Amino acid sequence: MLRPDMPPEGVELSLWYRATPEREEARQRLRARAQELGLPIKFSAHIPNSRRALEASEYANSVGKGGEFHRAVLHQFFAEGRDISDWEVLRQAAVDAGIDAGEMQRRTESGEFAATVTEQDAAAREAGVHAAPTYFINDEVKIVGAQRDDVFEEAIARLAKGENARATF
Repeated sequence: MLRPDMPPEGVELSLWYRATPEREEARQRLRARAQELGLPIKFSAHIPNSRRALEASEYANSVGKGGEFHRAVLHQFFAEGRDISDWEVLRQAAVDAGIDAGEMQRRTESGEFAATVTEQDAAAREAGVHAAPTYFINDEVKIVGAQRDDVFEEAIARLAKGENARATF
């Protein structure tokens, strides 16, 4: 979950928060990686709470459109710099994914998917996830953050050789 400590609607990003060296360095790395891959990226001035998007994703999964919805939400967030805690943004992602936006919102707001997201979040924390994205390979290798392909290749090669079980990259 992105920023679980934020209120459901998220909060505006202050100039101070935006200007911290650690945050700016992370943004520059992400911007460079996106440019390298030819992907658009636009940072928002809003910090979202991703819970609503995660619950809506569970609805999308239930109708067989999870992948499409996930890609649409990521596009809204990264390429458009939009607030993924906003129903308007999620409804547009649903339309883009070929999902009935009204039904998605109704079922998500009903709380139908809340327990699933809570359970998934608890399992992620139990597994040591503290950043997004985090990838696990065979439950032995953990890769944290947006990494280059060679990091995954190295991790898989080491795993195939039996090296560095329980390694973190």
